[in-house]
Amino acid sequence: MRLGRVESGRPPATGKQGIFYGWWILGAASFVNAFGGSIHWQGFSVLFLPVSQGLGLSYAATSLPFSLSRIEGGLLGPITGWLIDRYGVRPTMLIGTVIAGIGYLALSRTSTYLAFILVYLLVISLGASTSFMQATSASINKWFVRRRGVAMAINSAAFRGGAALMVPLFSLVVLRYGWQTGAITAGAIILGLIAPLSLVFRRSPESMGTHPDGIPPGVVRTGGRLQDDGTELAEDDWEVWDALKSKAFWVLAAGTSLRMGVHGTIFVHLIPLLVWKGVEQQTAANLMGIYSGCAVPVILFTGWLSDRVGRQPVLAGCYICAAMSLLLLTLVQGTWPVFAVLLLFTGAEAGTALNWSLVGDLFGRSRYATLRGALAPVYSAALMVTPVVTGWVFDSYGTYRPVLFAGTIGMLAAAAVFSQLRPPRRKATDIGAKGERA
Repeated sequence: MRLGRVESGRPPATGKQGIFYGWWILGAASFVNAFGGSIHWQGFSVLFLPVSQGLGLSYAATSLPFSLSRIEGGLLGPITGWLIDRYGVRPTMLIGTVIAGIGYLALSRTSTYLAFILVYLLVISLGASTSFMQATSASINKWFVRRRGVAMAINSAAFRGGAALMVPLFSLVVLRYGWQTGAITAGAIILGLIAPLSLVFRRSPESMGTHPDGIPPGVVRTGGRLQDDGTELAEDDWEVWDALKSKAFWVLAAGTSLRMGVHGTIFVHLIPLLVWKGVEQQTAANLMGIYSGCAVPVILFTGWLSDRVGRQPVLAGCYICAAMSLLLLTLVQGTWPVFAVLLLFTGAEAGTALNWSLVGDLFGRSRYATLRGALAPVYSAALMVTPVVTGWVFDSYGTYRPVLFAGTIGMLAAAAVFSQLRPPRRKATDIGAKGERA
């Protein structure tokens, strides 16, 4: 297994240095998602109503750019994943964040619906495809095995923690100065803060002369089983084609699609949904920020717990809580009762980190980004349809109630699917082929 040569002129790192490098990269990844990822992924909900009103669009039409970007993400996912595995996180993230930042600046100059769609799809979404959570989770998966659940959870928690600050501030800028100024703000943050941070990332622990979790090279063996004392590295790297032939990959794809179809749709429509429940628009953005902050300890706890009891049972519990949240939202009224019920949906937030940890758990480190990208066409098919259908439902009936019922069923189905996920087993022919490649 080759995960990168030792950087020229750099002596091999000690175990403690390896641990330091890993946590340093995790810190950079967390910052990227706290300030860049949060404003990109959750900022669309802030822009939703101002763009809809400013361009005279229906809810379905306003949802369309996000849905089309999911189609693009699905088509590009395998390619961008391969690029990250082939060239490393640093160059792909640098290029991607620069493109995304420029895209937001260009978005501020659009005045027609067609121009908005073209810039959002061909510039912003294209740049984001190799940035933020896609790139950072690939890097974290390279640097952590024994603490993978906690590391992924910290990265995901930073995303929500950043949203707790950025979403209300972003909404304040958008409502006071217009969505075009909001787009300029997003572009400036991405170009000024996020793009330079891409230079922190390194290709792999091996390229620095160390190993994941700082485990000394003498006690690491590929294909080993992780012992309680953490002295042996649990890794079994799968080639892409072998993984695609496994049942586990497609069970994971089904569960991911159900989870993202519901979660993504709710967050595109979250502020309009809260306004439908009688909450003022800026208050809705503030509640979205508070909600993100409340999700942080939930994400950290479930990441820690999943490293000890396994991802699947924790995921199932998280998605059952999220399903209950959507069901109860059809019943309650009033700002704080609605918010209290919404807090149960933090189970879906916690599930994100565990979902992406599973890709590494099941298939190893060397092809992580490619395999995560291979999931994109499947889950993007759900995200392509559900936000637009949700907008059409509201345009036609003036209510989100049918969507909440459907989301409840979707989350329960996701819980059931993840509870059935089992580690893949190699066929004898695959084992022989791997031996020949070694």
